[in-house]
Amino acid sequence: MEYAFGLFFTLLKVAVQASIYATLVLVLTRIWAGFSPDSRLIEYLSNGKRLWWRSGFAASIALLLLANTPWGDHGLGDYARIPLGHGLAMEQINGTMAYFEPVTTIDQPEIISYQVANGVLCAKADKNLYFTYDLALKRYQIFADSTAYNSNAKNLSLPTTSQFESFNRHYARYWGGWRFWLLA
Repeated sequence: MEYAFGLFFTLLKVAVQASIYATLVLVLTRIWAGFSPDSRLIEYLSNGKRLWWRSGFAASIALLLLANTPWGDHGLGDYARIPLGHGLAMEQINGTMAYFEPVTTIDQPEIISYQVANGVLCAKADKNLYFTYDLALKRYQIFADSTAYNSNAKNLSLPTTSQFESFNRHYARYWGGWRFWLLA
């Protein structure tokens, strides 16, 4: 049910955004045609309604395609996603359980808090497990406790455990602002 609601909201958002982008294209085309009355844009402006529909359709397709790329996919319904880089992402299911797929081999089902710095994911998982994961090299290192992690973090200029934040805080920061208003 959540997936259907998320899909409906995304399609509605794409329709509204595409309408705004189409209106912007129409206005900018009219402004440009005013400066250059002998340009080919006059042909397009002869039927402004057709230009609006075509540019709106093109914007809709572009927004939907972008929403299905690793850079635009934020998840639907009860699934949420934050891209981290190198094709990897932090994911959350049911709005409660955050996880990082590449490190499920170390038997850590839930990420409590994390931070990404210098291309390294630094995280605290449940059961008081701390680890780092180099996103480019795809290697992880496990630490026994926060003290061991913090001493390693200071040596490598990585964030300490006090700088870690929850998935929801990262999600609001990453997908809020201009990404919310400009992307599907």
